[in-house]
Order: sequence, then structure tokens, then C-alpha cells
Amino acid sequence: MTEPALREPGATEPVRVLFDAKAATWAAKYAPGGALTGRRARLAAAVSALAGPGGRVLDLGCGSGDLARHLAEAGLRVTGCDISARMLEQAERADPAGTWVTLDPAWRELPFAAGAFGAVIASSVLEYVADPVAVLRECARVLAPGGTVLCTVPDTRHPVRWLEWLAARCATPLGPALGSRPGLALTARAGSSGRAGRLRGYVDYLQLSRQRHGARWWAAAAGRAGLLPAVVPGATGARGPLLLCGFRKPTHGSGIAAAPGRRV
Repeated sequence: MTEPALREPGATEPVRVLFDAKAATWAAKYAPGGALTGRRARLAAAVSALAGPGGRVLDLGCGSGDLARHLAEAGLRVTGCDISARMLEQAERADPAGTWVTLDPAWRELPFAAGAFGAVIASSVLEYVADPVAVLRECARVLAPGGTVLCTVPDTRHPVRWLEWLAARCATPLGPALGSRPGLALTARAGSSGRAGRLRGYVDYLQLSRQRHGARWWAAAAGRAGLLPAVVPGATGARGPLLLCGFRKPTHGSGIAAAPGRRV
């Protein structure tokens, strides 16, 4: 990254606060008919195919652990990590036997050995981090040679992202009126509810979801992190608000720019 203020590769304290506030209701998104059930199914199918039976998987930004539990039920050995302690409380409550690791919001290095995992998932994580290349490089470090990182990022070609871009331009002047400040989510809102609370949370989301780039940008970022293009099993290119990208750690030599991802 060329911006000197972005020193930490991971997320920031305001991102932790934002997701602490969402923790109590996050698992409902994975309930039957929930907004994230389709994403979970597609990611689980891809990870299972790439990691192989009994493979070790890291779910980076696991949230309330729903995807991680789904993968564990399919026979994979899954470690979930997140910066949100409240999200991990939900994960531990649902699966006390699971492996859940808390990350510092300003983490620089993942607390795992090099080559520890056959696959890494970063679902809707990279949009919040200060330095995506550094995060992808850490993902590559903890991958075994030939392992794959799967990530979903906002697809800037989708109409909903166009609307969010317009909304984000209004978010800075709107934020103070709602009790928000650019780049700062307030802990006092963690228990807020109702329409006003949801609107404040949406304003914070627009301010904190700062990595909005096209497929070629992510391809270049993966290449700088030493990752190769990877074919994602089951990715169909169907239209959706998220771009699914797959990058592979080479078995030897250096990485090259990765191919564009697919929509999910």
C-alpha cells in the first residue's frame, strides 16, 4: 500500500465494534431462508473440494462460526478466528468443542504456523482491512504449498454496489447527525435497535467497507502477495453482489497476477 497511515494489515477497532453490535442476530442470516445460506453452500462446496477429506481449513473472519461449523460437519478440521469477541461468544455457544481464536483488531501476523492449512476462507473480510496485500500475504504464509485462499469481496459491477457508492458519498455529512463519526463506530450503540439503530449501523458499514475494487485490482493484489490464479469448483459466474476469488499458493517459485474472480 502507498498510504503511510495504513500501518496495520488487519481490520481496526471500529470494525470490531461494528461486528460486536451485529453478533446477537448474525446467526439468523444462516437460518433457513436467511440472507447468507446460499453463500455458505457455495463456499462450503468449493472448500470441501479444494481442501480434500479431513483437510485443515482456516476461516478468517468467521463471525458467529456458522460456515466453520458447516465445514466441520462435512469432515474438515476447521479453525475459526475473528476480531469480534461477541461473534466468537456466539460461535463457542453453538459449538463449545470448536477451535475459536480471537485476533487483535490491529493484528499484523496470524497466530498460526507457516503451512498449517490446506485452505483459507476470507468471506467479506478484505473490504474492511487496511492493507489487503499484507493480509493476503499472511494467508499465503499459513497455507501449505498448493493450498488455496477463497475470498469474497464487494462486486463493483453489481447495481447494489453502485447504490452503496452513492450512499457512501452522503454518509460523511449524515454520520454526525446519527451519532456517527467517519471511521469511528461507537460502543454505546452496541445494543441499539430499531430503525435509527439500523441506519446508524449502515452508515458505519459504508464508512468502514473501504476496499471497493474491481476484479483486476484484486488479481494484482493477490499477485503481489505471491499467489497464483485458482479455479474455484462450482463457481458459475451467476450475478450477485459479491465477487468470489480463488488464489493458490505455488508449490515452488513466486506468484503471478491472479485471474479475475466470479460473482456469487
